[in-house]
Amino acid sequence: MTNEMILFVCGENACRSQMAEAFYNALAKRSQAESAGTFPAGSVNPLAVEVMLETGIDISGNETKRLDLSRLDEYSRIISFGCIAKAAFPARDRLEEWLIDDPSGKSIAFFRTVRDEIRLRVERLVIEVEGV
Repeated sequence: MTNEMILFVCGENACRSQMAEAFYNALAKRSQAESAGTFPAGSVNPLAVEVMLETGIDISGNETKRLDLSRLDEYSRIISFGCIAKAAFPARDRLEEWLIDDPSGKSIAFFRTVRDEIRLRVERLVIEVEGV
């Protein structure tokens, strides 16, 4: 394991960031990811759990977490799904935006589309971070 820590952030930490964290940690060998929300929901979205199970990854035991600004120095890269005001964010130099639509309230087919887009981006990110 390297010192590399990646943080995925979305509004509720119930869908996109949870999926990204799970894919990252399943694929990475020498780095790790966490996720958080700016306004965390009470639980992970059941459709996110369902579509991740289709890939063999179980996130049913995950809990939503609030973004802790005091921990930002722990992360080499911070990926936002469009929920952070970049101009006011303290770690702008490490902040990246992945503009992927929030699947909350949408169909399972839309969840699958979002899941697949996140997986592709996470696969590329793992290669960048780990040089694989």
